Amino acid sequence: MSNWTTITDAAVTASKNGLLLAKVRSTASTQGIGDPLPEIVADVVATIRARCSTGNQLDADPSKIPNSLKGLALRMITRSLKDWIQMPLTADESKKAEEDSSYLNRIMDNKVRFETPDTPSGGAEMQSAGSIEITNVSDRFASRQTMNGLL
Repeated sequence: MSNWTTITDAAVTASKNGLLLAKVRSTASTQGIGDPLPEIVADVVATIRARCSTGNQLDADPSKIPNSLKGLALRMITRSLKDWIQMPLTADESKKAEEDSSYLNRIMDNKVRFETPDTPSGGAEMQSAGSIEITNVSDRFASRQTMNGLL
């Protein structure tokens, strides 16, 4: 069995989102818009992978996330679907959203580890932090040695 998974249309439908997804697709159809699910799934997967990329090796397939984060991804998709049709979240969903965000932050801070990738990528997807190289350093004229204790 693989350690990483792809979030599919069937997985979203099977996760208690069938009626919600049907409503979103119906709304999109009446507005002449294509199915928003692929973009929502891609956004959620990209967010999860970005948070996981700090200090961890990702799967080479950009559509895969760790199996242990599948439930979290489906909850994020549910919230996005509800937002898409402007349906408010319940109090429990709002609380779970905060918990999910906190969990992703702990992963990003290297406090939580997850499954090794099935096909490890060469490196992290996210760019390393930029740095500034100082090329000119001027001499300090006012120092303890030059001011002889006048400071």
